[in-house]
Amino acid sequence: MNALAQFLASPLPPESTSVQRKSFVTYHLSHLSCSRAEVPDGIDSIPTITLLESRTLIAASGTTGLRTWEACLHLGQYLCTNPDIIRKKRVLELGAGTGYLTILCAKYLDAARVIASDGSDDVINNLPESFFLNDLQRDDAVSVMDLKWGHAVVGSEGEQWNGGDAIDVILGADITYDQRAHSALIGTVVDLLSMFPDAEVLISAAERSQETHASFQIKCRQAGLGLSDVDFPAPPKELQMGPFCSDAVPLRIWRIFTSQVHDCVN
Repeated sequence: MNALAQFLASPLPPESTSVQRKSFVTYHLSHLSCSRAEVPDGIDSIPTITLLESRTLIAASGTTGLRTWEACLHLGQYLCTNPDIIRKKRVLELGAGTGYLTILCAKYLDAARVIASDGSDDVINNLPESFFLNDLQRDDAVSVMDLKWGHAVVGSEGEQWNGGDAIDVILGADITYDQRAHSALIGTVVDLLSMFPDAEVLISAAERSQETHASFQIKCRQAGLGLSDVDFPAPPKELQMGPFCSDAVPLRIWRIFTSQVHDCVN
């Protein structure tokens, strides 16, 4: 009660200070629960991911990439339910943010290699800390890439992108919220699919604005990309077992493909 009274009596810090504060957040992966026989003594049977995040809406740098958003947790749950999508695959995460999906794929879903890419210097600089918190700092199968959407994906003349290594799966979570970035993002996806036409592309988003969702779909089709909805509804809050996320807005997952290769566009 004394601690509670002290918290209630403490003045709120100014917004310029609070946006720079970070908190340790641990996510419990209920869909990956394992038996006690597989877990050393003293270790929780539910796998976890721990991250140091800015829990405010927008971080001081102006990026939303310093916290984990609902669509990221939702896509993670889908991958936990369908681990064969990731197992032994080479994965690229676009707009990696805190690195939640990269860590999930590398640590628990048996990916052959995972690249966490982002266009924000602040995000890129924070990713090694996220890897350290999850014992991936010495894992050669995990790497960070500065990838700015809309810029040429290939390197300089005579240089092969990503060292010539192929990509099997491309992931993105909560990266479609800004209509101004749609053209650049889609341009990067088109470039990647031109190099890796067999890659599976999964993009998740919170449907905060129907206009934004419609804009993204229209621009995808204009660029020759097809979209299909993945049937994986988010459970209501009272049925969630972890990780927990708000169910205030619908969460969707799209599978994106080169429409010329498919008979129809959903």
